[in-house]
Amino acid sequence: MKTARPPLQAILWDIDGTLLDSEPWHQRATLAVCRTHGYDITDAQYAATLGISFPDFYARLHADRPMPVSFEQWAGAITDHYIQRIHEVAPRDGAFALVEAFAARGLRQACVSNSGRRAVQANLGYMGLAHFEFAISRDDVVNGKPDPEPYRLAAERLGVPPEACAAIEDSPTGARAAKAAGMLTVAWPQHTHLVFEMADHVVGHPGEVDWDALCEMAGDCRRLAAD
Repeated sequence: MKTARPPLQAILWDIDGTLLDSEPWHQRATLAVCRTHGYDITDAQYAATLGISFPDFYARLHADRPMPVSFEQWAGAITDHYIQRIHEVAPRDGAFALVEAFAARGLRQACVSNSGRRAVQANLGYMGLAHFEFAISRDDVVNGKPDPEPYRLAAERLGVPPEACAAIEDSPTGARAAKAAGMLTVAWPQHTHLVFEMADHVVGHPGEVDWDALCEMAGDCRRLAAD
């Protein structure tokens, strides 16, 4: 028999592709740096790597033909390229308004990203949202998504049981991580071809979820403002 979840206490947000429509800019940065080292990767070839970790992507390139720079140098150059153009990145439609609505409700919020610390810090500074208590980056854990470690660490830092957290993700990789951590998982994909086998809700916008029902046991919890 399915166990009822406790009242929702916290929302954990993925950043790239979820809060920010940043994936095209990460792609451009990655392809530009790869080309400087003789790897002429097409958009289609890059799309086939969506959902794998950055170290795994580098390992695939290196296995095909030895990369002339270390992973740290390669990844650092990509981050530099992305940060130089971060002012061109747009938020996903309605994402920031939903952050504000969750805050008005009294839900705690944090970010859980598979990006490195420098990219995460740049994204946080660019978004300028005051409601995130902290952000977990790939540098904060041994195992990144799809391993549940990043989400488990976030719940531990919040002092909130994983079952009382909801995660909002745009990729099957992130959704698998959140679900394996025991969290309510909301998939908000940008690409219609993605298949989510590990998500409680797959939505066109996370505002479609009945957040009031998820919090209704929390006493005087205020109802989510309509977007």
